[in-house]
Amino acid sequence: MKPKKKKKNIRDVEIGDHVKQTVSSGGKKKCGEVLMILQDNPGDPTLECVEVNPDDLTPLDKGSDGIRTFKARRSKLKLYTPRKKLFAKKTFEKGDVIQHRRGGTLRYGRIVCFVHPDGLYSSSHEEGYNGKDLLECVEIDKKPGLLQKMSPDGEPKRFQAQGKDCKIIKVIKVNAKGEPTTMHRLDIPEEEE
Repeated sequence: MKPKKKKKNIRDVEIGDHVKQTVSSGGKKKCGEVLMILQDNPGDPTLECVEVNPDDLTPLDKGSDGIRTFKARRSKLKLYTPRKKLFAKKTFEKGDVIQHRRGGTLRYGRIVCFVHPDGLYSSSHEEGYNGKDLLECVEIDKKPGLLQKMSPDGEPKRFQAQGKDCKIIKVIKVNAKGEPTTMHRLDIPEEEE
């Protein structure tokens, strides 16, 4: 049995950790990266932090004066993780490899474009997948190499699918030694093969 990893507490905060204010005197609660732990009060030290964007943790600057900083007591902070970015759902993009499940059949394809169900121009080309358009794909073989499947007339086989019936499949582009290879393969869970 694996030893249970203890959850980090604000008392264990270190330089480089990300924190968020629990109490703010000026309205909006700030997020920051700990730069310094001042030893002004052993029970509740002051932390000096660089203010960061709460979504992508990039430092915020205040014009020509450099980066924004703030100080706060450890008791008025909590450890922070940007959940929106960590748990953001990946949307379909051109070039993605997908698995299309319809009934009991599975097929694989590479997205080449988005098609509006009524034949109108799709906004997904400029703004990203809107959740309603059909995915137009070139069918590929799941065997290593990911070759396109061809129809009897010599053209690549194409299919359209709804996003709800598809999921993005990761493409492995390295061999067992970790070296780049041209024999790309799909990262398919064993129970689905």
